[in-house]
Amino acid sequence: MNPESLYAQIGERISASRRSNRLRQHELADRVGISRASLANIEVGRQKILVHQLCAIAVALKLPPADLIPETLAPIPADNLPLPQGLKPQQRDQIARLLSDPPPEARHNKDVTDGKKKT
Repeated sequence: MNPESLYAQIGERISASRRSNRLRQHELADRVGISRASLANIEVGRQKILVHQLCAIAVALKLPPADLIPETLAPIPADNLPLPQGLKPQQRDQIARLLSDPPPEARHNKDVTDGKKKT
């Protein structure tokens, strides 16, 4: 997955979650501490979202941050991520792993559905 596609998909998820929570862009932007224009650009994939912004948006939408990340995300090498300067190699790798791990529901036993074991 290329980075542009990643940001577009994250933006689509944010937009859909915002609308399902009946929030206007300016309301969510105010809760997160960014401008409405920035949120609009994030939602259409024009503006890259920082990890702390993704987490703040998830909190404002009452979602785990992983719900805003596409499920079919292919591993992205830490060297190709648009990360802030000054991160330690371990921090870069942790962020890359976070973005590359399968979603929590994919990690559960596939024989378990809705909390009940299939027979």
